[in-house]
Amino acid sequence: MRSLVLALALVPTAALAETQPPIRPTLVYEIGPAFIAQNDGRYGAMGSPYEADDVGQRDNLVNASRTSLELAIGRHTVILLYAPFEVTTQVRLETPLQFRDELFTTGTVVNHRYLFDGYRASYLYRVVDGDTFAVELGGSLQIRNADVAFASVDGMQRAHEDDIGLVGAAKARAWYRPHARGPWGALEADGFSTFGLVDGVSGGIYDVQLMLGQRVGRGVDIVLGARLLGGGADVRDQNIYNWANFVALTAGVRIELDTLVGATEPRRSGRQ
Repeated sequence: MRSLVLALALVPTAALAETQPPIRPTLVYEIGPAFIAQNDGRYGAMGSPYEADDVGQRDNLVNASRTSLELAIGRHTVILLYAPFEVTTQVRLETPLQFRDELFTTGTVVNHRYLFDGYRASYLYRVVDGDTFAVELGGSLQIRNADVAFASVDGMQRAHEDDIGLVGAAKARAWYRPHARGPWGALEADGFSTFGLVDGVSGGIYDVQLMLGQRVGRGVDIVLGARLLGGGADVRDQNIYNWANFVALTAGVRIELDTLVGATEPRRSGRQ
């Protein structure tokens, strides 16, 4: 009798395990050159406005990389992203530069650092779940780790502005794959704007990427991407202004970890 009761108790648990969709992890990595199309700044009540050309940021391309882990179950997906971004340049100032309380005179050779790392968590729900076309909607929360610094090469002067903050955004992603083993495309976007609703602050962010991919092995896709990342803020009570636009072309890989190790069957991109 005890064995019968135990068997009956295990039946619902086994049935639930069979119907519960598995957690499907996907690792994504991309890297490539980025061009600083715009990076305007002004810091301090008497701060000097400056642009990317003034600090040598458009003399060369910048290396940009991203790593993310996607955890999907059914129609739900959580994405954890790490996106470091740092630009360091050295330039001889052609005009005086006031940064906060520090004045760098004309002709001073300065090292400039622009750090804008992003740690982002996103949630997406698949509202359209077709065989060839899928759409996901949700939101993101990003930890902004920023530091802007100027230092004379002789070590006599240095000034910087650093900040750690939280930024929320709406998120959407669309997939198109007409054939199971053929090339596929995707468009992903995060965006937010104050829309003038926050007193003393105007700003916004946008992160838009077009992706083209091709399955090259079990659970492995090669991906090419074009990304526009930009935004900024004008915080008047703190005398901070920064607005930037970066364009990146990347190559990378999407690895369906469960499919790679043979735990589940291969899936279409955009479908979990």
